[in-house]
This record gives sequence, structure tokens and C-alpha cells, in this order.
Amino acid sequence: MNRRAYAQTYSRSRGFTLVELLVAIMILTLFMTASMGAVRIASRSWAAGQDRADATEEMRATADFLRRQFAQLPNLTVGEGDEQRLAFAANEKWVRFVAPAPQYSHGAGLMTYVLAAEVIDARHALTLRYAPFDPGSDEINTDYFSEPMILATGFEGIGFQYYGAPTDDDDVTWQTTWQDDADYYPSAIFIRTRAEPDGDGWPDLVFELHSGDSS
Repeated sequence: MNRRAYAQTYSRSRGFTLVELLVAIMILTLFMTASMGAVRIASRSWAAGQDRADATEEMRATADFLRRQFAQLPNLTVGEGDEQRLAFAANEKWVRFVAPAPQYSHGAGLMTYVLAAEVIDARHALTLRYAPFDPGSDEINTDYFSEPMILATGFEGIGFQYYGAPTDDDDVTWQTTWQDDADYYPSAIFIRTRAEPDGDGWPDLVFELHSGDSS
């Protein structure tokens, strides 16, 4: 084989045609597009899963805190004689109660809490305010309450109900209000949250109050 023929043969064996190069580029482009799509789907799935996990943890922490506080409610009154009132009052949007300070706060004594459904930044939120309870006062003083602490947010609506009979003349049923001039504490507190259209929502929460046992 002469030198010219060898050079032609070697050139054809080591190179790619334009068609082959274009096909290779097209295949690589399709592969990269599919890979990026898979990455985006995986990223969205991970983010959605993380959001659900965070919401579940938020719900669990809030429910555990409220369950501990409601379980410790003392059967407490303020004032004397005709002015005596329960250290508890509530309606569909808030509940005010007195309970021991949380253990993690290293505080001693009783605290007055207000758990409320509020609208913050156009979103319904479950908030908590608190202040030291003065056992020598004839009424609940709300002047020194803390700024609201957001326990959970992102709801379409939040509502409270209370189970029991405020007086001996009332039926034992679910109530939408509980006045502080009632004879007894409620036996349970019910909290219902409605999720936003794109939210997972919470299950209904029911908390037993041992202070509501009037027997």
C-alpha cells in the first residue's frame, strides 16, 4: 500500500462524519434534559416531603405542649364572695387559663396564658401569650402579657369548643363560650383547624382537663 492510500485509510478510521457528530450531540442533549428533569422532580419531592415533616413536627410539638399545660390546670378562682370568678374564660377564638410555668423555662409558680386564633400577615395562626399569675389579685391582669408567640400558622381557619356544663342547670354538651362566672371548668377543649387549599391540615385536637371534674 502506498503512502497516499494509507493516509486516506487512516483518516477515515479515526474521524467522525458530520451526521454522526450531530446525532451524538442530540443524544447527549436529550440525556441532559432528562437528567435535569429528574433532578427537578426529585428536588420538588424532597422539598414537599420536608415541608410535610416540618408540619408534622410542628403539630406534634404544639399538641404535646398544650396537652401538658391543660392537664395541669388547677381548679382555681380569683376574687372573693360575689366577685369570685374562675381563672378560666374562653370563646370560639381564644381561651385564657392559668397553669404552671413550663419545666424548660426553669420558672416557678403559675402563669396566665391566652391561646388564640389570630390573623397574622393574612394567614390564620395559633398564638400564645403569657404573663406571671398574681394569686393575690382579685382579677386577671392582662397588662403584662408577652408579645404573641406563633405556635403554628398557615390555616384557613381555627375554632375552639369546650365540653361540659358551666352550671348545674346546664346540659353537658359542647359549648362555644365559657364565661368566668361559671361554676365549673370544662372537661375538655376541642381545637379544629381548617387547612389552606394547598396544605395538609391537622387532625382535630381534643385535650382533657382534670380540673373540669366536678365530682
